[in-house]
Formats: sequence, C-alpha cells, structure tokens
Amino acid sequence: MQDSSPFQYIAIDQLFESKTNPRQTFDQTKLEELAASIKHHGLIQPIVVRPKDNGFEVVAGARRYRASLLAEEFSVPAHIKELNDAEAIEWQLVENSQRVDVHPYEEAQGFQRLLDVPGYDVAALVEKSGKSASHIYARLSLLQLIPKVAEAFVQERITASHANLIARLPQEHQADAFENCWRKDWQDKEAHLLPAKHLSAWIQNNLYLNLADAPFDREDPTLKPEAGACVTCPRRSGFNTSLFAGVQGDQCLDGACFQAKVTAHIDREVATRPELVQIETAWRSPKEQRSGTLNKNQYRELAEPDNPDAEPPCPNAKAAIIVFGKNVGRTVTVCLEDECAVHTNHAHHADEDVEPPPVMAEAPEEETEEEAAQRKAEHERQMAEYHAEQGRKEEERKAEFERQQKQYEADQARREKLRKARLATFERIVEEAPATFSPEQQRMFLRLLVNINPYEFLEEVASHFSGEENEERSKDQIVLHALSNTADGKLNGFALRIVLTEHVGIPRENELDFLTEAENVFAPKKPKAVKPNRAPAKKAKPVAVKAASKNTDSAKKAA
Repeated sequence: MQDSSPFQYIAIDQLFESKTNPRQTFDQTKLEELAASIKHHGLIQPIVVRPKDNGFEVVAGARRYRASLLAEEFSVPAHIKELNDAEAIEWQLVENSQRVDVHPYEEAQGFQRLLDVPGYDVAALVEKSGKSASHIYARLSLLQLIPKVAEAFVQERITASHANLIARLPQEHQADAFENCWRKDWQDKEAHLLPAKHLSAWIQNNLYLNLADAPFDREDPTLKPEAGACVTCPRRSGFNTSLFAGVQGDQCLDGACFQAKVTAHIDREVATRPELVQIETAWRSPKEQRSGTLNKNQYRELAEPDNPDAEPPCPNAKAAIIVFGKNVGRTVTVCLEDECAVHTNHAHHADEDVEPPPVMAEAPEEETEEEAAQRKAEHERQMAEYHAEQGRKEEERKAEFERQQKQYEADQARREKLRKARLATFERIVEEAPATFSPEQQRMFLRLLVNINPYEFLEEVASHFSGEENEERSKDQIVLHALSNTADGKLNGFALRIVLTEHVGIPRENELDFLTEAENVFAPKKPKAVKPNRAPAKKAKPVAVKAASKNTDSAKKAA
C-alpha cells in the first residue's frame, strides 16, 4: 500500500512493533543486506505508524524498522496515521499482501484476524487486498494445518504446494500425509523432501475414498443420519471444486464416516438377506472377527458368471457379503466345500517354503561308534555346504549392492546431464518463440495453459525475474513488472516461459513430456548438414615412377 502523504522523521526509540502484524518471521541474512543498503542509501520507503501508548506503533514496515535498528539509525521516515485497531489490521493486511516474501501462513493469519473484525467477510478482503477469492480461501485453508505441519511449513521445510495439499485433508490424516512428504533412499543419511506431485499421488491413492466405488447408496441419508447423504456432504472433494481442482472424481475425505456407512450397509444387508454368507478377505485376530464369519481358508471366491474366466458352477456355491478386507461391503459368490468335485484342482497352496539350515539327525537307539562318527561327519559336511552357500549368497548381495550403487551414480550423472539439456531446450524455446503463433502452436500453448500448476508456476517465474532492491514486491508484481519491460516481439516467449517453467524437470515414467512436445512445435532442431563426399585424389601410376627410375640409371651409366 503506497502512501503519498507527507512524512516526518521519528526517533527510532519512540517506535515499537505491532502485536497484530501478520508477519512474524524475518530472514536474518536479508535483514542484514537491507541494513547495509540503508547505511549506504538511507531508508527509501517510509514506514507507517500510529500514535499509541505514548509512542508510535509500527503498522506497516516492520522489516524496514528492524533493518534500521541493525543499521543503528537514529531516526526513520514515517507516515503518521490516526487508525483504530480494525483499520490498523486492515492496513497491515494490505501492506503485507503486496510484499514478496511474506509467508503464506502468516498471510492466512492476517486474513483471519481481519475476518474476526465485525463487518468483514471474504468479499471485503477481495476488495481491500486486491487478491482473488480463490487465493484467500486457499490461504485460509492453511490455518487448518495441525501444529506439526504448520511449524514445518513456517520453517520452510515443506513448500506451499505441500502445505496446500495437506491443509485440504481432515486433521486426523494430516500427520500421515506429512510423513509421506519425505523419502530416505538407501544412499541417504537424511530423508529428503519429495516433489509435491508425489504427495498428491499418495493422497489420491491412500486418503481419498472414491465415492463411485462405495458399496452403499450415496443418496441414502439413513445409513448415518447425523451425516446425511454423501451427495450433499461438505467433506468431499466435489463440494468445493475450486479447492480440489486437481482431484479426479468425487472423493470422500472423511474415512471414519465412510467406514461407518459401510458397516451400516453390511448390517442392513445381513438383516434383510439372512441367507448371505459372511466372509473376510484379509487376516485379523479371531477376537476381532464377526460371529459366524468365514476366514480366507474356509471358502473359495468365484468370479462373476458373466466373466469368461468365471469358475464353473457347483451345488455348493452361495451368495456372500465381504464384511472385512478388500472390497468390503460387496456381494460375491463363493464355494464352501473343501472337497468340491468341481473345484478340487483349485486347492489353496502354502507360501513358498524356505529351506532351513541342516539339523543333525537323531541317533538311533543302537549305534556303533563308527556309525556315530559317520553321522557326525555327514552333519559337518552338510553344515559346511550350508555355510558355503550362505557365504556365496552374501558375496552376491555385496556385488549386487555395489552394482546398484554404481548404477545409481551413473543414473544421477545421466539425470544431471539430461536436466541441463532440458533447461537449455527450455531457454531455446523461449528465445526462438515466433512473434505470431501458427494454429498448431496455438493448440500446443493452450494445452500447456490447461496443465499449469496454480500453486508453483508464479513462484518459479518470479524467481527468474527478481532482483535485489531496497524494496519488497510480491511475486505477481515482479512478473507484471517484467512483462511491462518485455519487447513486443518477445511477448510470446514470455508467455511460453510462464506455461513451460514447471515442465523443465525430468518427467516420471508414463508422464507426458510437455517440454519435448513444445520443442517439436515451437523450436524443432535443425538437421545437421551432411558434408559432401569428395573423391580421393588420383595417385601417380607406379609404372610411370619405375620408368623414370630406369631412365635415371641409364643416364648415370653414360656419364
């Protein structure tokens, strides 16, 4: 928030920081850099203060105030404003929203603090801050983070993308999601942070329950009356599509409620269809099992009759409902006869046997000393073979470990080379962008635009254009400033930088490589020129050489 009103210099010992300032964390290195700039140039942008408690409270400019303290300034330029508490919070919110390095969590706290003031809602925040409603809702969702995750986010151990993904989850699942932000490979001393797309995939596969696969009626409000029907429940991704734009399908976010409805569905099915056999498809303690249920060894599940690979029917086949394990709540067909004539060839098999170490045979009741010595010698021979085999396997394991380590190092070198090549390709696409797109290029650009990540692209693009200044700007201000300084002929290159930035990294297996597609459309490599084959120069005929040699000899003899 800029203020063009007159300012005056105030002694720094009359100033104190505001307790309501959303910004609470400051980078010490950047503070020292700003302090050095203030020593050399002075404070360029005045701070905003209001009279309070026989002094002046810093409403906006806490970072500049702290840097001025480090620079040992006697006084600082300041605009003095008569503001009440609500107006001071509003000023702080707007001022901080325009800064480049205000932490999103602190920005969220500022939004919430203003919402707590009577007369303020999200619409008012949109008007006051200039931010979109989706931005404000995304920030407010960060306040749902459990303390462990919020602390890691404020300390920048996880990114805003990670935090946004976790904040959308019920708090009982956030700790598990946080643990899956990290991975420790065999060569790592400490676990490293995985990209946010890995966390997104884990959440999709483990925490989101696809309502389309629910065994119960999603429109039935009686399964759990206090929760109502799933189709109207707010604890699902389909309820707020703007917050869950990247989530496929309608996903339930309340696992406990989902499981409660599954249990109610099973109880209802068993009560109305007493002929159903209750089965379990996973192992658990007998004490935890329902009374009368069959475990995995007591039945054989048959494929559906319309399946071409279905098991043949038999007199022992019955309808069953799965009460625990995979596909819980589903109704299937099972065979209950162990010695079924139709299914005798489908008996259960034990897991693969593991050969135990040799055990010395027991001595017979009557054994001579010679037989005992032979039995002992045979046992020692077997033990020697066993240990030799174990040693061989250990050597194989060591060799395999060394091979994997070398392979890993080679892969890392290859990936680094590929990463540099992709970065060079990216810059070449941006540099060679045509002033006018062809229809094919327009379609490619729109594909890239559709696949843009709203949480990450602006930060990456802003980091490319940002510079060191004695003034703070938000990411969008940095990008917009760069846009205003971009030549007309380079605007398409600027647009390509925005939509391609997040595709510079090496894609995962089975993931679309948008950078390569863009290269083929916008900056295809020129084929290398083929050098023409030159005919070799003809050598002098050996016969002519020999003739010359003979004439020389004759001349010598004549002399």
